[in-house]
Amino acid sequence: MDSVRDNLVFGLESWPEAGIQCEFAIAPQFFLEKLKAADLSIDRGTGLEQLVKPATSVRGRIELELTGRRLLVKGAFAVKVEFLCSRCLSPFLGKVADSFNESIDLVTSPNNRLNSEFLDGQIAVVNNQFDLIPLLGEFFWLAYPVKSLCRPDCAGLCPRCGANLNEAPCDCSEAKTTRH
Repeated sequence: MDSVRDNLVFGLESWPEAGIQCEFAIAPQFFLEKLKAADLSIDRGTGLEQLVKPATSVRGRIELELTGRRLLVKGAFAVKVEFLCSRCLSPFLGKVADSFNESIDLVTSPNNRLNSEFLDGQIAVVNNQFDLIPLLGEFFWLAYPVKSLCRPDCAGLCPRCGANLNEAPCDCSEAKTTRH
């Protein structure tokens, strides 16, 4: 196993026959910058920094095996992220983690952008190098929860006054409304 890498850019020159195995630790700001550059952000009406706030480095392991222009990528990653609870809107620390096993075609980039992603199953090669952070970004978004809860029994906000019901019951929550 190689030492811990701070990026996922690999060169095709002198590729080891046994492949590459390494661990990685990508700084939060660098990971966000690479996601922006690869245009992998999901526009939910806010900027990427508002949606994703990594609290730790993105850490993981990766195994790469090259056969011609086809790359087998196996690995896993985990990162602690500051979420906003979907029910009470309180910030809390959670985890985004996943494992992956993909077969990718390495395709020469027509615009010389190393982080340029092509069709599914393809990665750009520029100057005999390729960057796997855009692929890691896709795995990150696939593992990112649609709804995140600060705790399983989160009571949420009062629909009338907006009080956080996890902190204390509000006066209006006891009033019953009758539907006809």
